Amino acid sequence: MIQIDDAGWGSLLMGVIIAGYRRETGDFAWKEIPVEMFQGENFLREAYRQGAVDAVKGVLLQLRHKPEEPIEICTGYVLDGIRNYLSEQGLHWSAAKITGHLQDKIERLLLDNLRVIGLKDLDYETLTEKHGLFFWNALRWLKGGGINGKALPERERVAKTGWPTYHIWASMPYNEAKKAAKNLKAARRSAKWRASF
Repeated sequence: MIQIDDAGWGSLLMGVIIAGYRRETGDFAWKEIPVEMFQGENFLREAYRQGAVDAVKGVLLQLRHKPEEPIEICTGYVLDGIRNYLSEQGLHWSAAKITGHLQDKIERLLLDNLRVIGLKDLDYETLTEKHGLFFWNALRWLKGGGINGKALPERERVAKTGWPTYHIWASMPYNEAKKAAKNLKAARRSAKWRASF
């Protein structure tokens, strides 16, 4: 059986890692949806969905997946396109909560990637359990160390600039951005609620 999971969807920085793990042998393979898929027109066109499918094709190829071999796949949003692809290919898959070896390996891989760009003090616990602190550290790095400044253009190349609240966080002092992002989220929720009637 092969398990498929993702890491980095909620991270302000870097792309998203798609990884596969064969429990019986411990074989592990991964590919990354490039951060460019989460920027500008690519994000608006949801190019990351095709990026996820391309990544999983590479992962399954590396793991030498056989058509009859079952696949367990995490329920994350970015994996929707992968689930559709697996169904179109007639492959046997089921949704699962991924824990254990694959989750640990993929989160550590994301941690290593974030350290390479300069988040050297980031640790595994902050990445996986302290999401607010992780976001704060990523934003501080993006702004060159000052949480109230503006994003440094040379660092934006590794940021998911397509997120609806990105420009709020990237351009405003932290406390103002926090309020503005909360208001935007509430307005979007209200508009969605009104549209449901």
